[in-house]
Amino acid sequence: MKMHRFTFIALLLVLLASCGGKKQENGNADKAGEKKTLAFTLPEVPVMLQSAEDRLHFVVNHYWDKFEFKDTAYIHVPDVTEQAMANYIDLLTRVPQAMADSCVTRTLQSASAEPKMLDYFVETLRKYLFDPNSPMRNEELFEPVCRFVTAYASADEAAQSRARYDLKLINMNRVGGVAADFVYTLASGAQRRMHDLRTPYTLLLFYNPDCHGCAEVLAHMKSSPVLTDEEIMKQVRILAFYPDEEHEVWENHQDMIPSKWINGYDKELTVLNRELYDLKAMPTLYLLDKDKKVLLKDAPVEQVEQYLAQVLSK
Repeated sequence: MKMHRFTFIALLLVLLASCGGKKQENGNADKAGEKKTLAFTLPEVPVMLQSAEDRLHFVVNHYWDKFEFKDTAYIHVPDVTEQAMANYIDLLTRVPQAMADSCVTRTLQSASAEPKMLDYFVETLRKYLFDPNSPMRNEELFEPVCRFVTAYASADEAAQSRARYDLKLINMNRVGGVAADFVYTLASGAQRRMHDLRTPYTLLLFYNPDCHGCAEVLAHMKSSPVLTDEEIMKQVRILAFYPDEEHEVWENHQDMIPSKWINGYDKELTVLNRELYDLKAMPTLYLLDKDKKVLLKDAPVEQVEQYLAQVLSK
């Protein structure tokens, strides 16, 4: 379904509440003899909350107060429930992480009143926050979901096992931690260690030449005003790394990689066999600092460009 950003709606709600607007009426309330209309009702912000931050925090903390978690009919109306979830996620990105974590956990506790609803919430949050193709992907927000499932006594073993594995991926090469080292092999046969690269910034590009998405990202990078800027690239080394086993595929597509980049492959398949990186989707980009600490994990190329332009442009 199409996702709409919540910013304008949230600000409008905040402004109306701060002006002492009339109490919101629920136009979808049941009437005698009429079929109930499913709708999502936002919380009413107390007039005494004056600052935008306080009003935002109230909405996030009370977002699901009027939602009927036991009514499984909501599972089948994505225009209501899934859209509400997408808007909720957008709001969660605008509050402190500790608050977001507690709100997610509390929401799942409320959803657990009905097992089917809890399953729906977990799956929907996973779809938006952990699917590699989701524009709203956010591992930090998904982590409390995994922790809740692993600790939830009524969760089946399959769900708990998947949540434990997702947590493993989340904890792998986290932002702020040192990226896992690996050996790359060059076309000449020479081998080098990634950690031995001496440069203020290292951009890792895990790719597959046969991957359509990889071709698109490569084309973007090769024409990027940031990643082709001579002054910026004096401080950045790009390591394009092929982690899969079909060496001939890599060898036959070496011309895809610009000569100024490092182009290597994993001769021993160490990265995949030891699961050193989360590579469930290609391409995958990591930006590292001079100490090989992760600055950006599995980031869109546009985010990499924005970061480098901000810190390196004069």
